[in-house]
Amino acid sequence: MIDEQFHIPKVSINQWNAEKYLTIDVRSPLEFEESSLPNAVNVPIFNNEERVKVGTAYKQLGKAVAIKLGLAIYSKKITEIFDTILKLKEQHPNEKVVIVCARGGMRSSTIASTLNMLGMHCYQLDGGFRSYRKLIMDKLENYSAFIKRFFIVSGNTGTRKTVVLQRLKQEGYPIIDLEGLAAHRGSAFGGIGLKARTQKQFDALLVEELEIHQNSPYIIIESESKRIGNIIVPDFIIHGKKAGINIELLHPLEQRVQHLIETYQPNKYGQEVFEAFLAIKKRMQVDIANEIEVLLKTQQYERAFEMLLTTYYDPQYNHASLHYHQINHQIQFTDVNEAVEGVKNVIAKYEYQFSTCEGMA
Repeated sequence: MIDEQFHIPKVSINQWNAEKYLTIDVRSPLEFEESSLPNAVNVPIFNNEERVKVGTAYKQLGKAVAIKLGLAIYSKKITEIFDTILKLKEQHPNEKVVIVCARGGMRSSTIASTLNMLGMHCYQLDGGFRSYRKLIMDKLENYSAFIKRFFIVSGNTGTRKTVVLQRLKQEGYPIIDLEGLAAHRGSAFGGIGLKARTQKQFDALLVEELEIHQNSPYIIIESESKRIGNIIVPDFIIHGKKAGINIELLHPLEQRVQHLIETYQPNKYGQEVFEAFLAIKKRMQVDIANEIEVLLKTQQYERAFEMLLTTYYDPQYNHASLHYHQINHQIQFTDVNEAVEGVKNVIAKYEYQFSTCEGMA
């Protein structure tokens, strides 16, 4: 018979709720940074270096040695960990405490049993973070089975596509900003000034957006490739893009250049801009690449960006466009308000038709 004092009650991922539970993630800081449950707080049992040591001991010397090493490290932190969680509990008196580790194993059970012995009733997330990750992937799989129509906002680099999407989102349109979710703008220069998200973070945020718009008959996205930085976009979105209604934005070259200057801030991120250029230099015509390199080194950024557009990005975009056979609408604009209204007018032509189709739910 199990002594109830040492029995650790478990919560399944389907029972778990970010608002109902004070979620304490005891994985290492690096694991937590890669992805975590919404609203979780990191109270690591091991720091990054300690986790590596315990993992190495497990592989080289066996489970018993690793457990002994882990307990030796943990024993020195019990008081600190308990005090930290106690203070968090005082700040969230109406929330039940649930402890999370990678798989619902040793780390979370050790913390949970200690807390229960010290008089703080808490739960352990059954299956740990892995169960949350599986839930996210299952939801993405489920969403992929539903027919959802897509409007795709496309255009050459610098045509303020993201700005237009943000404006539409503010007005309540069903926008999924894939670049925003990835924290990457999609090109070799796309990560400048941003901290890119991991695939696990992207997937979880995408599920949140899909749930928000699950009853909408359509979704509006920016035209993206399969990969945004290191992020892989799900196939059902790529298929939706290929079959969707394309709204192409046409913007004067000089304004596109200015937008890129404002976005990438080369006077602040000059080294990052130069390194991004070097990543694509080998794919460019030698004399053109050399000229752009000189312009970047001498901080002639407007001319450098103009040449990048006209000699590299625009030809790439034009070539890629030949492979898509979508219903296409073009909006030529100089002011963003014109682009926003133009996109809204195109959507209005199809809204009634789409509203008769089933949503995702």
